[in-house]
Amino acid sequence: MMDRETCLRTLRAILIKDEAAFDALRQRLADGMSRAWAFGAEAAFRDALEALRGIDPQAFSAQDEARILAAIEARIGGEAMRRAMEGPVVSATDSIWRVGADEAARPAGVDYAFGLKDERALALLNRFDLHWIGRHWDAGTRETVTGAVREFFEQGWSYETLADRLRQAFDGIEERGMVYWQLTADTIATKTRELARVGGYEQAGVRYVEVRAHMDHRTTPICRSLHGRLIPIGHLQTQRDRYLDAISRGNMEAAKNAWPMMDAAQDVGGGKVLPGNIGLPPYHFRCRTVTVSYLGADPETVAREADDIERWSMAARQRDALPRRDLLRIVERAMTARWDNLAYARGHLDKHRDDLADAGVRVETLTEYNEAMDWLIRRGDRDIALSIRRGRLYAEFSREMPAGRLVAIVNLSDGKRASLHLKGKSGRGSLQNEMYAPQNGRGVRKWMW
Repeated sequence: MMDRETCLRTLRAILIKDEAAFDALRQRLADGMSRAWAFGAEAAFRDALEALRGIDPQAFSAQDEARILAAIEARIGGEAMRRAMEGPVVSATDSIWRVGADEAARPAGVDYAFGLKDERALALLNRFDLHWIGRHWDAGTRETVTGAVREFFEQGWSYETLADRLRQAFDGIEERGMVYWQLTADTIATKTRELARVGGYEQAGVRYVEVRAHMDHRTTPICRSLHGRLIPIGHLQTQRDRYLDAISRGNMEAAKNAWPMMDAAQDVGGGKVLPGNIGLPPYHFRCRTVTVSYLGADPETVAREADDIERWSMAARQRDALPRRDLLRIVERAMTARWDNLAYARGHLDKHRDDLADAGVRVETLTEYNEAMDWLIRRGDRDIALSIRRGRLYAEFSREMPAGRLVAIVNLSDGKRASLHLKGKSGRGSLQNEMYAPQNGRGVRKWMW
């Protein structure tokens, strides 16, 4: 897809019957595109500009204009389109800062008020000192990056155009592939937005934020291990302040330590307290994870006062390890769980019978299938994990077998048995698990007769 500059050069060469109408539309789309990045809608405006190429110059009409605008509205909504096309032109960092802060404050019903703390932060961010290219962070780097980013917003470039301009600017200084410059361009906007969200949370009185990953086959291990986790707002405030302090001192290493780009394959694991430099996304390059306001019960209150299922669910969310007494109760609840219906149970038996036989677990009847589940759930040399799927809490009991890993899954929320099957060698939960918290469980056994 061509960038905006190419689109406009092409458009200017087109002669149409109603030149005034065309120029007005072109200008509105160009202005909209220069603002639209703040709403995640740049592509809609870029596509609209390109769509004008397909219109017969002698037949351009009000209906064509209405159709193009309707296409934008269908993709991003009427309010975002109106703000992009009619709102005031503001500086890049001011705009993205306000958008991030508004998004954070809105769920609590609070209107974000731009204050002195924001102005001080923006004084740093408008210099773009927080962005470095490789090992280069000096006056020349700042001038190059600032100039390219300023043109990006003033001219309405695509991210691809900005990346290409950065690549050209650092030719012979920092030799990188095009992907590197695309990542740099993306990170510039993402970090600014996330810094602003902390201020929005503060004004809204939010005490905890929830990490919200985009869960699909491309979700990285680090984002999967953080998805659903609750982080105290004080943790984010400390990280933000350490990062901005490092920026103000021009200390690149301190800034990187305060807010590093992590290994996407890393699993953060459990523990009540996250490392001080893990809090705000992006956690890695091309990170799609965000934070959102958490307005539910305080995790500490849940730990003290909630019933078993709610406490265990919070432990799964926080990737905490439960004490032995709770694991014993989980085993007991799993042993008393029943199938939702016999047809469902028989379906699982028929589906997994042959694989189970390969692991040495021979089950021909539903009674034998249940006995095999009981045997795995209560024996002391298996592992226990908690997981959350679609808002329900599950327990997974597993044991390594020569042919793979034998797994029994029980829906603790509803007291229902879910499956006994053989899976691959990986000890991780399946992609269906939104949150996965290993509990060890070795040595925890409860015999029931």
